Amino acid sequence: MADDIQNQPLADVALVTGAGSGLGAVIAERLAREGLTVAVNTRAHTEEADAVAAAIRAGGGSAFAVTANVTDPSAVRRMFETIADRGTLRVLVNNASYRPRQRIQTITEDDWHQVRSVTLDGAFRCIRCAMPTLIPGGRIVNILGRNALAGDPERVHLSAAKHGLLGLTLALAAALREDGVAVNGVSPGVDTEGPELDRCRAEIASQVARLAFADAAELTGTVVCVDCDGSVVTTPTAW
Repeated sequence: MADDIQNQPLADVALVTGAGSGLGAVIAERLAREGLTVAVNTRAHTEEADAVAAAIRAGGGSAFAVTANVTDPSAVRRMFETIADRGTLRVLVNNASYRPRQRIQTITEDDWHQVRSVTLDGAFRCIRCAMPTLIPGGRIVNILGRNALAGDPERVHLSAAKHGLLGLTLALAAALREDGVAVNGVSPGVDTEGPELDRCRAEIASQVARLAFADAAELTGTVVCVDCDGSVVTTPTAW
């Protein structure tokens, strides 16, 4: 019996950062419905991540919570060690971001670096740790937003970090194409509340799920823009 358990194949795992609530939680739930075991990441709100994972399991899916601040390289490495004990990482969704509203006149050096450290550097840290198991054939989905594509005058630092994440998406797609790793982005257009917000997040999560099973030979280096009005636009790899 022990040998049978040891010989069982490891589960395919999807890590979703910033998944303790909001859009990240909805993405985690959707990926679980697609049959992936989901690692629900949160920076510090362990109870929230535990609740998301428990809800997934209650619905018949597979999930577990992992706590790590993506600004801390050591914490990120430990998170990936925990994931390795539970399965094989095949999908990475970089959703974590820090989104304070600030006038440009009030942004300090610390504010700038804090936003970038979560939104852009955090994604890079996770990608770096994920690559050994993503190659070959894994998938990376980076969550962008209007900040990356149009700029937000009330979040200049976030716009810069998200635009960097866009550049990372395109460059990484080219760098990992021959390794069979699909790298794509989803740019949500969220400007609603209440039931419409729930519908919008579900629409975004469905596109993330589609990219989580993309073939790098067919779909990589693209950005899927979801405007939450039923329309979906996939931009080509060229700028």
